[in-house]
Amino acid sequence: MNSRRYEKVVVVGAGAYGTAIAQCFGIRSKEVLLISDSPSIEESINNTRINVEALPGAVLSDNISCTTDFSRSIDANIMFIAVPVSVVEVICHQIKWHRIQSPVVLCSKGLDVAGVRLMSDLVEEIIDNDVVVFSGPSFAHEVVRGLPFGVNIASKNRALSDEIVARLSNPNFTIKPIDDYIGLQIAGAFKNILAIGCGIYSGLKFGNNATAKLIVDGIQEMVALTVAMGGKKDTFLELGGIGDTILTCTSMQSRNVLFGEHLSQGGTLQNWNGSLAEGAVSAQAVPLFEEKYQISMNAFHWIYTNVTLGV
Repeated sequence: MNSRRYEKVVVVGAGAYGTAIAQCFGIRSKEVLLISDSPSIEESINNTRINVEALPGAVLSDNISCTTDFSRSIDANIMFIAVPVSVVEVICHQIKWHRIQSPVVLCSKGLDVAGVRLMSDLVEEIIDNDVVVFSGPSFAHEVVRGLPFGVNIASKNRALSDEIVARLSNPNFTIKPIDDYIGLQIAGAFKNILAIGCGIYSGLKFGNNATAKLIVDGIQEMVALTVAMGGKKDTFLELGGIGDTILTCTSMQSRNVLFGEHLSQGGTLQNWNGSLAEGAVSAQAVPLFEEKYQISMNAFHWIYTNVTLGV
């Protein structure tokens, strides 16, 4: 394995996923700093090595620390953003304010609904840093345990992607660079919407055959949108394409599937009390993307209608 490493990795967002990838990166980095907005998480991680709010069963490595002071990330070699999509814009303004120069890796999966565009478009509008997209099948509770997993990364700067692979891969963590940051983001956002549809099917007892058809229809629609936006259909053969779609749509650990089941039983977005289902937010963009790129996304439009109006 290449001996090069990043001396300081910063992960913005100390939720389950941010904490899990911090643990993963700690294997190849001297220091990993989690940025949180919660003083109780900061205290818990620094005093007990455990994030009691997000991953209470996992003991973190000694080289991982947590802070609520964003200025401590100024000397980062690389920064990962692992926060809800609704917070990404705020984080980017923080990066700009503190004049942080490191590459920024976007782990948040969603869309800029208001702008009818990819999250990378929003990020690049605010900051001048190199931006990388990070996506793949990676449930936090498995990542933090050190179980094998893999993701794709994509950037307009392929040399940077290759550098990340060399510096952060470890025996249980496969990073595969691809050249399509458009398709990787479409897959990451829309598979969450599709998983809601699978949850609705599950709750209505439509059966596995119908769910398989919905997944295939959804993937075909994601491919059509990606191509219309200038991306590559082959991206959907990758970890961040079909891999992440299968995981998110077929596992009862998926919060989006659980939210879909909630809708099938007469629930609404307003009375949902589970973990944030990012697909419910991204679904609002479906008709906007259909109109902008002049394509029909029948399966996704059906899911959008059910999220908005109820089953």
